[in-house]
Amino acid sequence: MPSDTVPAIPNQLREAFLRWDSGGRQDQKAMRWNRSTWQATLPEYHDLLTSLPDKLDRSCVVDWGAAAADGEAQAMQAFVAAMAWGYGPAGYGAFRAARVLRENPQAPRVLREAAQVVRRDGGAMAFAWLRKHRLRYLGVAFATKYLYFCSGPDAPPALILDRLVQRWLRRHADYQVRLDWQVGDYDRYLSMTYAWASELDVTPDEAEYLMFSDVLTEEPGGSPWASQRVAIGAVAGSEDDEATTVLEAIEDAAASFAALPDVSPADLEDFERGVRQLRRIVLARTD
Repeated sequence: MPSDTVPAIPNQLREAFLRWDSGGRQDQKAMRWNRSTWQATLPEYHDLLTSLPDKLDRSCVVDWGAAAADGEAQAMQAFVAAMAWGYGPAGYGAFRAARVLRENPQAPRVLREAAQVVRRDGGAMAFAWLRKHRLRYLGVAFATKYLYFCSGPDAPPALILDRLVQRWLRRHADYQVRLDWQVGDYDRYLSMTYAWASELDVTPDEAEYLMFSDVLTEEPGGSPWASQRVAIGAVAGSEDDEATTVLEAIEDAAASFAALPDVSPADLEDFERGVRQLRRIVLARTD
């Protein structure tokens, strides 16, 4: 995309950067996840899942993504780690990740080659390549999470594009980006974010994080990440302690339900909808 077609950096992003910068440029907080559910659903990755910390952040998953291009086994491990981070406490996450791997016999090869492409040729090329070799049940939001963690130092990175970033772009950049494997949309998103990151003197993934975190401050109950209070520059004070305890109990209940034997995916979806409503109620009281 020619530089003169990149829209001006939105004021909302400048303000989000200033809040983040004045707050000490805190990293995204680590995310709770349910190890036992993932181990029960993906027993072949028991050792990997045991090695992951109780709370996942981007830095620990990057280490797995860096090895994804080296072999099919490494790519599969990187995918599982990325999905565990991406779904966080959502009870259906392990089921959905397992479905991608089990319904696509070509998954080991595709995931490794996608990792090789993103490290060699960058995020735009990797997205286009993965669109041509799509894995059933793997959508844009989680495919870009995997590509992001597999990005390397020698090519422009892939960036996460999920519904929260999509919403931020629509509201604050007047840009409609689709989540149905539109290569042009993703390429434009990358070009905009690279340019804005350069203007703010941050890395592209930091610019994506600013958008992601900013939209959570607007709609804190709409994502499992919100219950972890992932707001830019926000440090939970003592007044939030009781609410945090309740939120953690809600997440524990969701994980415990997902671990019950013979729970159907439909039941998990229904339970998660109830959990999202409970989060909104608790967060509304704290706000």
